[in-house]
Order: sequence, then structure tokens, then C-alpha cells
Amino acid sequence: MEGQNYDLLIIGAGPAGLTASIYASRYKIKHAVLGSLPGGTITEAHKICNFPSEANINGWDLAQKIESNARQLGAEFMTSEAVAISGQYPNFAVELASGQVLLTKSILLATGTKRRHLGLDNEQQYLGKGLAYCATCDGPFFKDKLVGVLGGGNSAATAALYLADIARQVYWFYLGDRPEAAEPSWLEEIDKRANIKHYPNVKVNQLLGDNHLTGVELINSDHQTSQLNIDGLFIEIGSDPATGLLQQLNGQINDRGYAIVDAGQATTVAGVWAAGDATSNSNGLRQIITACSEGAIAADSIFRFLKKN
Repeated sequence: MEGQNYDLLIIGAGPAGLTASIYASRYKIKHAVLGSLPGGTITEAHKICNFPSEANINGWDLAQKIESNARQLGAEFMTSEAVAISGQYPNFAVELASGQVLLTKSILLATGTKRRHLGLDNEQQYLGKGLAYCATCDGPFFKDKLVGVLGGGNSAATAALYLADIARQVYWFYLGDRPEAAEPSWLEEIDKRANIKHYPNVKVNQLLGDNHLTGVELINSDHQTSQLNIDGLFIEIGSDPATGLLQQLNGQINDRGYAIVDAGQATTVAGVWAAGDATSNSNGLRQIITACSEGAIAADSIFRFLKKN
């Protein structure tokens, strides 16, 4: 394998990857960013209130700002996703979904997480027919309708708030007496909305309907079932780390599947770093600001590594 194309390939175009690119450009590291959508999953957030420079901004606009900064510094973007990695430092080969193979000395995995699915047999049947995984993407199709949101974290809370401005009624399904994983500030906002109804201590046991979702069967903590008519259901039950590429290289992950990295974001594979929501760092907080931080740290570590070697 001769003639490296790049000094660094950043796989993932979310906040971690974009921030790493900004730093890599300033360090004059020849690099490219691989990812189908600049901004990644933050583009789906309808409201972000905890990013230091923004009192209130939607995810798409924030992603556009970070991407614009990266592009102005000269970042090269490729929309095809990486599907395989082989080789070792300083000769890695990254295969893209397009079939193209890129050569690089080092790699930063900023692959983020993938949304969890319900795991029900007929789940795929209703996808796009009442079942959705992104409120900001599909919410406008449910104007004045009855919708459910499943999940007890911040993504579910913000989805419920967003949908409350569109739908006639929002039913919020979650485990436990209260959605403990959601921030109190979001819960305060939800308590002000008359058209958000809480359904605690329940799981979605079955999806109902013929060609289109018409309802759900719920099961509570006492194993009692009930049915509820709804026009749409939004799944917000968390996500899993996308560390498959690291595992191809036999990189270590923890018992929850997150990439094990050191303080400089280096993985256990020489020449490979990881940053963002798929790593074991940042105390598991997994916020936009921590992804940006890890991306910056990784780029600095890579610069020092390449300069030394």
C-alpha cells in the first residue's frame, strides 16, 4: 500500500467530527470528513438550550453553523459512509459505501450512536405509516392528530413538547412513576402543556392497525394490558454506540459497547482515535458540548502523534 491520500480521515460528521475537522484544519493536517449528513443526529433536535453560545437554537441551525466554520477553514467533505477499515498505522484503508477506497495514516471515529428500535415483529411494517423515530422530521404530518411518545429521557421530553404544538393530543409513555432521565427544566415545560398526558409505568406491547398504525397495546408493571387509539407513535428509547468499525480493527469496547479511549481520546488501536457519543469518556454525559470537546482533544492528540512520528 503506497502513497497515502490523507494524514487523517474523520469518520462521522456530527459535532465531534466537525469540531475535530476545525482543529485539524488549523493544525494543517490533510484530512477529510466522511458522513451522510453534516451535523448528524443533532439536526433532528427542535430546540437546544444548553449550548454556551446559543440561548435557544434548533439542531439544524446549530449544525449548519458548525459545518460552515469547518468548510471555511478548508475541510473536505464526502457524503459516502465508511463501511470497512483494514490495515494498521500508518497504512489504513477505508472502504466507502460507494466502493471507493481511501488511504490514510490515522483515523478518528466520530460515529455517534444509532437509535434503538422496539424489537417488535411488525415494527418495520408501520415505519413511515404512523411509526417514526424523529419528531422534527415527521411531526408535521400529524397536525391535529393523536400521537404517542415512548421513552423517559430528554429526547422523549423534547419530542413531546415539539409535538404538543402540532398534534391535538400527546400521550407520553414511560417506565417508572416519573421520567427520571429527563431534565427538570423540560418536565416543568411539559407540566404547563394541557395536551400532554402522562402514561407512567407502561411499555408498548403491540402495534395495532392494518395498513397504517391505528393504536397500541400497552402493558403496565402489573402485567395488565390496555389499548389506546393513536394516529402516530414516536420512539425515543435511547440509542446504542456505533462502534462496529472499531471492532473490525479489534479495538476494545466496554460492556455497554462504547469505545474505550484514554484521556487523549486514543483507542486501543495504534493510529485510531474516537470522539463523541460512542466513547467511554466525558462521564457518560453525551451532550453536544462534550462531543465538541472530545473532537478537539482528539485532533490535538492526533496532531502531536503525527508530528512525533
